[in-house]
Amino acid sequence: MSWRATPVTNRGLACPGAVLIVALSACTGGQTATVAGDGTDSLVSERVTNNEIAGISPPQGVRPDQKRRPEDPIYVNLVPVILDSRIRQDEKPKGAIGQHLRHEFAADPIIQLLPEPKNKIGRKTSQLVPPAADVQVVSIVSLKEILGVRGATGKPSKMLRIIFEATITSQSPPASYLVSDSGPVLQHRAVSKRFAQQIRDVIVDKIGPEIPAR
Repeated sequence: MSWRATPVTNRGLACPGAVLIVALSACTGGQTATVAGDGTDSLVSERVTNNEIAGISPPQGVRPDQKRRPEDPIYVNLVPVILDSRIRQDEKPKGAIGQHLRHEFAADPIIQLLPEPKNKIGRKTSQLVPPAADVQVVSIVSLKEILGVRGATGKPSKMLRIIFEATITSQSPPASYLVSDSGPVLQHRAVSKRFAQQIRDVIVDKIGPEIPAR
């Protein structure tokens, strides 16, 4: 299930590099924390969206003050990954990026992924979160050319970065989080792994303690 990223390095672009730019949609009215290290950036933003997710109530028979236990599963709808046009064209085999991301949660003791939704002809579809899910995750993967500096020569050089972004939405209590990670395109598997860990941290550590008991 390897994804060959080499074909996208056209026009003489050099993939390895030490410069990082993360493209992330603005989150108004939220709190933002940025962590940098080892040539990579990660970003987590938080916002409570009471108006956007209004009218959602805990399951019947459960008091709002009853929270799930730390060992209870959290049911997650991992929406099929949205790829930009460049990655969609060069991804081989098709669907590898999304499957790799799902694989990161396959053995998780807490996060339980819902089956991938399919339409009548068997193709994946990005439907809204089913009633059984506690959390929905919508991920976007894109490529971005940046102007950086080669570590060996110190000369400016164009580089290609892969950017992972996700919106993580909690049903109850209503809240939304943004996470992002990026790195050289040839290191896409390592970036994807860090990205999945960020998603898990938000779901288990930030959302999990507030989810009502089932």
